[in-house]
Amino acid sequence: GGDKRLSDVMPLYVGLYIGSTHASPDYSGGDGTARSDYMGMYASYMAQNGFYSDLVIKASRQKNSFHVLDSQNNGVNANGTANGMSISLEAGQRFNLSPTGYGFYIEPQTQLTYSHQNEMTMKASNGLNIHLNHYESLLGRASMILGYDITAGNSQLNVYVKTGAIREFSGDTEYLLNNSREKYSFKGNGWNNGVGVSAQYNKQHTFYLEADYTQGNLFDQKQVNGGYRFSF
Repeated sequence: GGDKRLSDVMPLYVGLYIGSTHASPDYSGGDGTARSDYMGMYASYMAQNGFYSDLVIKASRQKNSFHVLDSQNNGVNANGTANGMSISLEAGQRFNLSPTGYGFYIEPQTQLTYSHQNEMTMKASNGLNIHLNHYESLLGRASMILGYDITAGNSQLNVYVKTGAIREFSGDTEYLLNNSREKYSFKGNGWNNGVGVSAQYNKQHTFYLEADYTQGNLFDQKQVNGGYRFSF
């Protein structure tokens, strides 16, 4: 992706991005794969006093497959695709604990994400017809970051840990198994923890790496993110 600051007066950036996410979910008695190819746009406001807000809009195409064992220990496979979209709004404020503006800092932040996924139809290898109704999610998060900035010339190193609470406010879904209707709800609370590091060299090259773990009533997810950003 790429973005551009709109003017020297207002610290507002707008950009476009494209990407792909791959996952390997585990099921009771089996496993699967999940892939999301996506594109979208975003706007970021970053004030000099440490306040920021991000608006992100994304359109995606989901591809899912699974392999499980039935009651007779026979393998069952299926795959399907569906389109989706999401919109996210995040805001936060960095408070430097040192008058120099470097060293330790804390950053409270909050985020609200709405997502929608269209219905999906799959036919399993054992003849089972599976129809997943459309799915809507409204996910809220409130977090706190504790970090440390080190600056040397035109280079900067940032190390941080984070923790926060998440809640799924929606997440009700229905599915049909050979026209037999079933219901499930993803509503619930969770806890998100992570650790990360970012390094900027010569004010142009930024590398980052973050490990994330989310666990709760209906959440159990491990994730690693890494990337590179070039500024010009």
